Amino acid sequence: MRFRPWGIRNRQAAGGAPPGPEPGTAPGTAADLDLLCDQVERLRELAGDPEQAGDADRVYDFGIRWGAFLHGRLLRLVRYERRGALTAAERDRFADLCAQLRDVAPLAERLGLAVPPVDGVRPR
Repeated sequence: MRFRPWGIRNRQAAGGAPPGPEPGTAPGTAADLDLLCDQVERLRELAGDPEQAGDADRVYDFGIRWGAFLHGRLLRLVRYERRGALTAAERDRFADLCAQLRDVAPLAERLGLAVPPVDGVRPR
């Protein structure tokens, strides 16, 4: 009797092949977009509350996550977008995210956080 690992057995589609992303799409882009949009909202909340914005520890903790998302997940999305690996819906969400990042760039700068590298271009 052969045993297959639990994860493989449960991920297999009805036809027996493991499900995968849509052809021509990059895996994980929807999750990246969700996380980045959430971080933009959190930045707005942080900057909009004088008590939170004045708490150096809170700003520092947020800044660590913010920088990691911007210089990891955002640049990954930029590469996928340039390669044409995003679906039409993902391209629309990415364009909206870039507009949001442009809007919150002054907030990030005011709090001493990394300024978003909008459209993959790092500010000088």
